Amino acid sequence: PARAPSSTSGSGRQTVTEAMVKSAARAIGSQLGRAIIRGVLGSLLGSRR
Repeated sequence: PARAPSSTSGSGRQTVTEAMVKSAARAIGSQLGRAIIRGVLGSLLGSRR
């Protein structure tokens, strides 16, 4: 019960690779989300006009 199964938030030291992977995944996720939202909104608004 002392340590969580998979999450190392706060308790464990974060390695450089983990930080890089997390930042890269966050950047890719935000870019993908933005592109998807822009595409969906663009198609919806574009089809209405």
